[in-house]
Amino acid sequence: MQRLPLSYIRPGMKTFEEVVDAQGRVLCGKGVELTESMLQKFQELGVSYITVEGTPVKLPWEKTLEEELELLEKRFSGVKDEFLLHVKEVLKEVLMMKHSSGAKNG
Repeated sequence: MQRLPLSYIRPGMKTFEEVVDAQGRVLCGKGVELTESMLQKFQELGVSYITVEGTPVKLPWEKTLEEELELLEKRFSGVKDEFLLHVKEVLKEVLMMKHSSGAKNG
């Protein structure tokens, strides 16, 4: 599943959960294949995000595990303090768990 801004949603994607408006009214059920007219209506009603099945879109701010680990290494390059090195290892574990759970959900 992937929660996406409405601008990233395309016809043919399926909802992972109900689509609701700001007042909590259900506009669309779970497992529904979205159409262009539905997306236009959601925009008119102020829907900002929709959670869809799978992970159909790589968002610009999302990074792969390899990219995140590389950034982590750069941030901690030259660090010799034992505590900070431990923090780095904990962050590495968190990143790996995050990406493995994302793969299961996607």
